[in-house]
Amino acid sequence: MVWWIAGAALLLVLAVGYAYLTGAFRATPDYAIANIPSLHDPRFALSLEGLANSADTTGRLVGFWPTVDEIYAARAAAIAQAQHLIQYETYYMTPGCRADAFAEVITDRALAGIKIQLLLDHQGTSKMPQLYWRRLRNVDVEIQFFREPNWRAPLEYNARSHRKLLIVDGERVYIGGAGISDCWDGTEFDHDAAPWADFELAYEGEVVSLLQGKFLQNWASTGGDIDLKEGLHAVKKTGTTALFITDNSSTLNESSIRLLMQMHMLTAKQRLWIGSPYFVPDQNTTDCLIQACQKGVDVRILTMGAATDKTMVHLASRELYGPLLRAGVKICEHQPSMMHAKFVLVDDDWVSTGSANFDPRSYFHNDELNISGAYPELAQKVERFFLDALDNSLCLTPETWQKRPRTQKIKGQMALLFKNLL
Repeated sequence: MVWWIAGAALLLVLAVGYAYLTGAFRATPDYAIANIPSLHDPRFALSLEGLANSADTTGRLVGFWPTVDEIYAARAAAIAQAQHLIQYETYYMTPGCRADAFAEVITDRALAGIKIQLLLDHQGTSKMPQLYWRRLRNVDVEIQFFREPNWRAPLEYNARSHRKLLIVDGERVYIGGAGISDCWDGTEFDHDAAPWADFELAYEGEVVSLLQGKFLQNWASTGGDIDLKEGLHAVKKTGTTALFITDNSSTLNESSIRLLMQMHMLTAKQRLWIGSPYFVPDQNTTDCLIQACQKGVDVRILTMGAATDKTMVHLASRELYGPLLRAGVKICEHQPSMMHAKFVLVDDDWVSTGSANFDPRSYFHNDELNISGAYPELAQKVERFFLDALDNSLCLTPETWQKRPRTQKIKGQMALLFKNLL
């Protein structure tokens, strides 16, 4: 019994020590942002570029897929139609039917002579057997893993690439939240009664070349060779819309993603609708949401409920609802399955989509990527997705939140101790 207690104590010390060394107990910067220009004021774009480190570009929406089956079918079709280059970056992948189907279409294109580069987060794809990668390498698929364990810099393993990008022939980019896993089909967890709520979209135009550069940055960081002659095409600007690309570097003391989100909250005049499965707002984010609500903005949060792949995150998230609910923010938890889409809708036409969540991991640890802009067509599609998901969600009140079980409150408080690592 003594040995069990000593072992548990050692594990606790190691866990707390790791959390301390990775900044889990670090106080986040406390600041306020005032007098943000309106969305269509030219100074708002300049503020995005300077303050949130966003790159201005142009692109046109060429596809939107709001269901899991449509997402995987669209990706498979895009890969099957590639003529010379496929570049794919993802965080998450697990063994199963979706991974097998991906390997099949990738192998087919590789045998047809298509150059393929797969950039995979080491942690998020760690469940995949080595035989899977060997089979792909045997047909000349180039594979690199983002931030493999390194004894020279062990704490870097906490900073992951959370992006999901598929770039085909340097002409079209697919971006969304879905990994390659049967989890999205709603079959891996007993609590799922339906496929996960997620969507994917595709762009053409100069935004593709810019995102290809972002892909190659991470590719180079893993030791992958770069040939800029491959995949670069003349950019067609016809029918394009102004867009802004915001990516996060896990080495920054301040977060471009957090600043992007705060600017969205504070510039809203009528509507601020947010989709974020992992919703663990820091005090600055909470203050901005309450400030928007106090101005009369319709603030709604769509997030995950008990049907979650990360119970600790859900428990920590629920502990932070109180001030928001009391201020009038509407928080709705998706019920049938995991809500995994990430987006922000501001007023009539501004929309931001990508990989970033409203949590410390997206703000300060992960490499993330969001595309934002005034795009009425896309805003309407995301609005429809939001409302459909809302029909299958439980919207909380301050009273129902306060009456949650005591055990849930205790677990939530414990989870918050490690919120920066969740």
